[in-house]
Amino acid sequence: MDYNAMIQNRKSVREFQDTKVPESILDKIKQYYDSGCKKLVPSIHTELHFFGCGSREKLKGAAGYHDFMIGNADYFVILSDDADFMMENAGFIAEDLILHMTEWNLGSCWLTFEDGEEIKKALAIESDKRVVAIVAFGFEKKSSKRIYLNIKSMSKIDIDVKRGYYSQHLGIDGMVFSGKWGNQTGVYEEIGDMDHPLWQAFYAVSLSPSYLNRQPYGFVLDGGAVVLISKSDAYTDQNDQKLNLGIVMLHFSAVAAQMTGKLTWTLGSYEKDLGLPPTYKAVAYCRL
Repeated sequence: MDYNAMIQNRKSVREFQDTKVPESILDKIKQYYDSGCKKLVPSIHTELHFFGCGSREKLKGAAGYHDFMIGNADYFVILSDDADFMMENAGFIAEDLILHMTEWNLGSCWLTFEDGEEIKKALAIESDKRVVAIVAFGFEKKSSKRIYLNIKSMSKIDIDVKRGYYSQHLGIDGMVFSGKWGNQTGVYEEIGDMDHPLWQAFYAVSLSPSYLNRQPYGFVLDGGAVVLISKSDAYTDQNDQKLNLGIVMLHFSAVAAQMTGKLTWTLGSYEKDLGLPPTYKAVAYCRL
C-alpha cells in the first residue's frame, strides 16, 4: 500500500453529496479495520461503529467541526478501553482508515466533541467503552470555489477564496529542528532531499490534518532518534491535541516504514534536554 499516494489523495471534505456510502464499501473498511489496520498501542482494545447520514440531526449539539455539524455524511465512531494513550491510539487508527478510504474516492472530516457520553446517548450506543474519535465521511460535493479561513487568533482571521479545497500548512522548515528546538542548522544534511525517506516522512507529516490547521507539534532530531514535540495551543484542547499527535505519528511512520522497515514509537517523555520552551514537551520518539 502506497501511503505517500494515499496521503496526497486524502480529501478533507466539508460538504458531502446526498449519497449513502454503499454497504459493500463499508464492509471493506470494516474488513481492513479487523485485519490490517495500523495501531499505535495494539494492547488497547477498540471498536468501530458506522452510522448513516440520518445521524446528523442526532449529533447536533454533541459533535461538530468548530461547533458546526458537517453536512449530510456517514459517520464512524471509535470506542476504546479507558487506557493511557487511548486518544493517540485512536488518532493513529482513525487516520489509517481515512487514508484507505481514498481507494474508494471517499472524503472525510474529523469532528470534535466534549462529552463522549453525549455521543453515546445521541447514537444509542450501549457500551462501557469510551468514545475516542468521530469522523464524517462520504463522497465530496463538488464546487468550483471554497472559502478558506486561516484562523491565527479569534480576533485575526484571514479570509480567502480558492479553487477547490485549500489548506495552509506549516512546512518542514518550521517543523523540524536538529539537536535543540529552534536550531535548523544541519537539518537537511540529516533528512536529505525529496527522494530521501526522512524527507518524505516529514513532508507527509506536514500534510497531516489538525484542529483548525493549527499544527501544534514539531520534531527534534537527536542522533538516531526522531522526537515528537507537543506545542501548547490555546485553541486545541487536550483530547484534540492527542488525536493530532496520533495522526502525525501515523503519517510519519507509515511513509518512513515503506522504505526503512517497521518503525515503532515509544510513548512518553524523552530523557535529554532539547531546549524546549516552557509549555512544550516531548511526548514520543522513534529510533531510525
